[in-house]
Amino acid sequence: MVTTSKTFVYDEKISSTKRCEDIVIDRARIDLGGYIIGRIDKGGRSFEMLMDPEKAWDAKKYLREEINNRLKAGKSRPLVNDIINDPKIDLELIFESFTVFEDLKRGRKATDGDMEAVFDTTDGRIVSGHVLLEGEIHWTQKQREEEREKKLKQIINIISKNSINPQNKKPHPTQRIEKAIEEANIKIDIMKNAEEQVEDIIKQLQVVLPIRMEQATIAIKLPSSFTAKGYNIVAQYAQIKKEEWQTDGSWVSVVSLPAGLQMELIDKLNKLTHGRVQIKLLKS
Repeated sequence: MVTTSKTFVYDEKISSTKRCEDIVIDRARIDLGGYIIGRIDKGGRSFEMLMDPEKAWDAKKYLREEINNRLKAGKSRPLVNDIINDPKIDLELIFESFTVFEDLKRGRKATDGDMEAVFDTTDGRIVSGHVLLEGEIHWTQKQREEEREKKLKQIINIISKNSINPQNKKPHPTQRIEKAIEEANIKIDIMKNAEEQVEDIIKQLQVVLPIRMEQATIAIKLPSSFTAKGYNIVAQYAQIKKEEWQTDGSWVSVVSLPAGLQMELIDKLNKLTHGRVQIKLLKS
């Protein structure tokens, strides 16, 4: 439950400056009981709900991966109904309750009319699906710091394995990459996968460090019985430059990917096809 140390009384006789000061004081004393606020602005209105920080964090990361996997497979993004019916997402544990607020810290609930106008429902469970899928969540500082550090290490690892100094054709040490990221004041997006951010970060690093991604180009032939799963694996790692379906149902392609990832891709395709995949390195 949301509790406050005092009751805020709205008095029309109080000056606007005084009212603002009182609101700030009141908000500073509000205890959310360890919960965080999930907020969505839609249709010119704001809606807020209380969320468990750890459960919301895990659900949001799961959703991010699910969206990425769907887009890579050429599927549409998940809808609110998908969120509500997903067995891996327990809304009852993520949300403190399904009460929807207009201003949670002031205890002002959203009206049925506003919810109906924006979401076509007054069901707080459905609104919670919108908050989780489309809303902004006020993460704790600890969560932000821990996730940023984790993403930073992942990004540095990817860059060190897949980039070189074009001046001497050698890779940069991880310490140098980390220092350059700090020097260039590069922001790490804690809700994006490390792989999604590398290309943009490389461009920003080039301002302070001579660096470029080393690309490999390979030709792949997948037997017909493995094309569906194999295609998805290839699409996760590489950019497909050319492709052709053979009369026997096999799939032939030419793909480009960071050089440091080619062995990982080859290993996965070999495991999938039990060594029946055909791969040829065209350019390193």
